[in-house]
Amino acid sequence: MSTGPEPLDVSVYVRPAQLVEPIDSKIETVRQLESDEMIQSASVHAWPDKIVLSERTPYTGVIDAFREMEAWADDHDVSIQPPFDVRTTTSSFTGERRTILRTPVICLTVYAGGQLSNVFPHSRGEERYSVTDAIAALRTDSMDMFSLEPTQPGQLPDRCRACDELLTNVQGIGVCPECDRIEHGLGARRKGLRRQPPP
Repeated sequence: MSTGPEPLDVSVYVRPAQLVEPIDSKIETVRQLESDEMIQSASVHAWPDKIVLSERTPYTGVIDAFREMEAWADDHDVSIQPPFDVRTTTSSFTGERRTILRTPVICLTVYAGGQLSNVFPHSRGEERYSVTDAIAALRTDSMDMFSLEPTQPGQLPDRCRACDELLTNVQGIGVCPECDRIEHGLGARRKGLRRQPPP
């Protein structure tokens, strides 16, 4: 078992159509880490390459997982876009606007004591941290090299970081009318955010 202060649980998200080498080998390595008791648990979840962000979607579990990852990235002043991509499109026939989330081929999340503690891939400035980096750290019990302290809460930005639209301030939370992104201010933490059951 990991010698860290909290037991580690790992979730891997993949597109089923992409389950070929080297994706398969990454999944097998994570499962082997669980068998070797280097991590407490491992789970694998499939997601589509594109999801319409709406209340009628059958992928609410995936959207909840993405929102949790997005909140973690905001709290720690890192980026998960790319590999995630959120875009708003307008139909030339109906005029209907849709916000679409494009998922990465593979994504790995690490929970420590039930709290989301890291997401791979992610970037901070020019530094990029991949799923391969995460697996290597898990294998050598050195996930602490990726430990990130939450940034201090900052002022709510005026514009959406995804589409640059002006934000509407709703009780201290910025809501983008264009792409529905929620901004909390740089490093503003979501209190009590606990691990949800996997989708």
